[in-house]
Amino acid sequence: MKKSVLIPALCFYALLAAAAAAETFTFTIPDVYLKSGDAAKEPVLLDVTGTGRVKAVPDQVVISARIYTEEKKAGEAFDENQFRMGYLMDLLIAQGVPREKIATESLYINPVYKENSSKVDRYVVDRQIKIFQDDMDRISPVLDALVDSQVNEIGSIEFVVKDLDHKYEEALEEAANDCRRTAKLLAAGMGTRIVGLKAMRYDYGGMPLGAVAAREASGWDAGGGAFNQMIVPREVTTTVNVHATYELEYLAGE
Repeated sequence: MKKSVLIPALCFYALLAAAAAAETFTFTIPDVYLKSGDAAKEPVLLDVTGTGRVKAVPDQVVISARIYTEEKKAGEAFDENQFRMGYLMDLLIAQGVPREKIATESLYINPVYKENSSKVDRYVVDRQIKIFQDDMDRISPVLDALVDSQVNEIGSIEFVVKDLDHKYEEALEEAANDCRRTAKLLAAGMGTRIVGLKAMRYDYGGMPLGAVAAREASGWDAGGGAFNQMIVPREVTTTVNVHATYELEYLAGE
């Protein structure tokens, strides 16, 4: 036998507001209800999703580049690559980029064979570089240094948020509070109260705060002019959802 639950007008509007705040909610009514002096055979369960959102403006630019050298001997190709890398570092440091913000991501040394032969014709050294620039107003001088050093390729420009962990924790805390607040409103509107937490999980539902805006630099390789255009990184949002299942019980007289 189903039991009717009367919801006062104020509780009803509170229930609607809670539903709008939460992305999803489910109120499960069991077939067996509390009777005077009896205990329910099935729990009353409430599933709620709370959402936390945190906005942030990128505070670091990451620029990738490539230095590619080839010579008849592997050592000569490597030495030439090292020389060009050293020249690039001198230019970047002169522009105020700290030494520890210039990194070699990868370095490959490969032989190139003669056509239709097993004999080595030359050796290639391929170095991938990343520059981390914290001064968002000095992106152009870094790009100019890359061009002046005659790197073979400027790969991409990424605007990132450095303090990712803190932003994620803020969003997670906000989502948990939203979930708990919504559950309390729904439980009160249904004439019940929360007696326990049965299950909980969370997921990352928004745009990552790292690599928020990447621009491929095709056509920007060595030989181009100065890079003086304005680059304005956009604000981004990270979203975390918390899903919880609560056990409820009816208030006395309900």
